[in-house]
Amino acid sequence: MKFNKILSFALVLPALAALFSCADEADYTPAAPVSGPQVYFHEGVKTDWTVTPLEPSFSFDLTRVVTDSEANVELKVVADEASMPVFNIPSAAVFQAGSKTATIECLVNTDAMEYDKPYTVTVSIANEEEATMYAQSSVTFTVTLPAPWISLGVGKFAENFLGEAGKYYDVEILQNELQPNTFRLVEPYAEILGDIAVDKYLEFAIWPKGSDFKGITLDAEYVVFNDYNMGEWNSNYAEDIYALHPYRFGRTPDKWTYNVVLDYQENGMPGEVSLAPIYYLMIEDGGWDKSEANTISILFPGYVKSDYTASVDYTGIFTAKDATVYASAQLTLGADVTDAQAIVMPLDADAAAVADAIAAGELETTKVEAGRIEVPFNAEELGGNNFQIVVAVLADGAVKTVASTSFEYYGGGKNPWQSLGTGYYTDDILSSMWGLPTVTYEVEILEHTENAGMYRLVNPYNNQVYPAEYVEEFASQLGNSLAPAGYNLEVNAMDPEGVYIPAQSLGMDFGDGEWAFETEGSRYLAKYDMATLKKAGYMGAIVDGVIKFPAFKFANGIYQGILYEGSGAYYAATTGELEIVLPGSNAFARNMATAKANTAKRNALKKSSGVKADMKLKKIFNLQAEKFNAPNF
Repeated sequence: MKFNKILSFALVLPALAALFSCADEADYTPAAPVSGPQVYFHEGVKTDWTVTPLEPSFSFDLTRVVTDSEANVELKVVADEASMPVFNIPSAAVFQAGSKTATIECLVNTDAMEYDKPYTVTVSIANEEEATMYAQSSVTFTVTLPAPWISLGVGKFAENFLGEAGKYYDVEILQNELQPNTFRLVEPYAEILGDIAVDKYLEFAIWPKGSDFKGITLDAEYVVFNDYNMGEWNSNYAEDIYALHPYRFGRTPDKWTYNVVLDYQENGMPGEVSLAPIYYLMIEDGGWDKSEANTISILFPGYVKSDYTASVDYTGIFTAKDATVYASAQLTLGADVTDAQAIVMPLDADAAAVADAIAAGELETTKVEAGRIEVPFNAEELGGNNFQIVVAVLADGAVKTVASTSFEYYGGGKNPWQSLGTGYYTDDILSSMWGLPTVTYEVEILEHTENAGMYRLVNPYNNQVYPAEYVEEFASQLGNSLAPAGYNLEVNAMDPEGVYIPAQSLGMDFGDGEWAFETEGSRYLAKYDMATLKKAGYMGAIVDGVIKFPAFKFANGIYQGILYEGSGAYYAATTGELEIVLPGSNAFARNMATAKANTAKRNALKKSSGVKADMKLKKIFNLQAEKFNAPNF
């Protein structure tokens, strides 16, 4: 069957051929001859482009068939309203004689573009007669400006103001490809504040030494960060809290101490970066909390933080058989310290500068290890009676940590200060500046053997003396201890009815400068005689072994003295409870009970909710800097 069908079809073919050969020929109109340059866009032309501010252009080729002469081909450019400012495309393509292609260079205004947003433009051959009908005469290009941030991976972020002290949180860190010294933390407060934080990125840049920052030639490498809005994290206030860099408050670079790169990695990337914000509360009356010691610590991906910590506490003087005098101290070192060197210097020497000189090999030092150390010194060569042991922790030829402790030494002479024993001190300086209840606690009190009535409170603001429950709160909030050993508080009571605390350093520095204090009467001793000041009620007095100071009114309350911090001056002792109870006085037992009650009150305060934030905000309002007026006698 199959064979028969094929045979039958073969017999039909001759008949069909004869039929068509007899038909009339069909009409045919040939195409017009090809004319013009016959320009077109090649089928493989690239249409998707990305640009950067450093490479703000793209290009494409236009092709033609006829190449015997030079030709200018007009182009038509069409874009929507948003895209028009972005593109700058030539109005014509120029073909050289004999050339098959012409390259069109298109400039892009990246300043008019948003990151990661596509912009489109259509380019056509304006004169259809110059185009060829056999290929595309119009192409639409899409151009995107990608965000210049690349992820370095996950690092660590610790914040001692709102976060848990010493706790590191995971955070993604981005680097700017165009400005490699600029970085971003992605939602660093996500775990601390949840969705309260307003800003997504905390952005900072590393400025090298010698660069010009807002008209200031930097004398060292510093880190500068943009304002960061942390949101309304305290329900008692209806405004947001901002973390601001010290320069926003006119702080000069010498106050940017904590805004630095602490360590670099071998690949040149930062290892650990420290930021020190001033936290600003946007309340109606304004207000700021100078919390520069509330440092933020950032650990970059791949960096392992080494423990180069060091602390040193003076313990005494040791004189060897060969008459060499040694200053003894107890030294505590971090687990990664392998090179610690110590030296005794005058108390007024800059410990950081001393450490730099040690690193440079300019000073003869004593190699020390953790535990009891003995450092030789020659008091006569150094001069004076006040000294310090400086310990420099070195690694890779650089200073990692500086620790110091102060002491007095009188050589063969008699120490003019004799201990009276333990008295009681009611602090209304540090506590009131931080909005805390006053605290009464034990402190050793010395008296000058040649100037009776000149008293010295020994280390009243050292964290080994100041009440532990207070120190714990300050340490967790500030990431900082109080005053180092050696900062005593001297009280002039040589006239029992003309008692005052002269201006002197308290040994504390929370970022804006070292704290110093004096009672109100002390401020006017240079202008007025003691009799006038006593009559006007400006001086304190000793009554039954208790030293008390008068309180004075100012706009928002009372004060007993002035606290100086850098260039600032503030009313201090604002509860009027500043008091010293000398050992053996009739009030001694009463103050012992007060100290115990105060500890209980403080412990109860710590357990209440919201104490941490409230304490910070109270400090803002207690720092009332007003004009000081001379007394009206």
